[in-house]
Amino acid sequence: MTTRSMTVAPLLLALAGNLFADGGAVALRRESGPLLITVFASPGAPRVGMADFSVMLQDRESLAPVLDADVSLTLDDAQPIPLTHQLAQNKLLYAAPVKLDRVGRLQLSLTIRNRDLAAVVGGEIEVAPAAGAIAYWRYLVFPPVAIAIFGLHQLLRSRRRDR
Repeated sequence: MTTRSMTVAPLLLALAGNLFADGGAVALRRESGPLLITVFASPGAPRVGMADFSVMLQDRESLAPVLDADVSLTLDDAQPIPLTHQLAQNKLLYAAPVKLDRVGRLQLSLTIRNRDLAAVVGGEIEVAPAAGAIAYWRYLVFPPVAIAIFGLHQLLRSRRRDR
């Protein structure tokens, strides 16, 4: 392993932060009748502001995705928000952006309907305060650090040439 890769690899790992497979963290998982229902929130744990909610519906026995349902999400008895495949990056999911306006526990309810079944599942999610600029420190620090490393490299390179 070269000195350069030994320097850069830990830096990149430190800046990587939390990684999520589909851009979200599991917010809720329930079973209802023949369905296994998983709700994802992105980015990470829900915070005040805009959040993306996506839902994966699976047959409980085979774990095959259920792609022909009408899915809507309701938070604290507000207006239901329809979730669709068109708004999802992964077309196996139903998704929609949701504006979260307060910190604390929210009651989440999903209504699922298709020609074979109807289900309503619910649970609680915890909404954290909005992230301030400090939450993005990794991204803000990266450019100056990269410039400093490049400058150091150029300085050492010019000293080598001068010998």
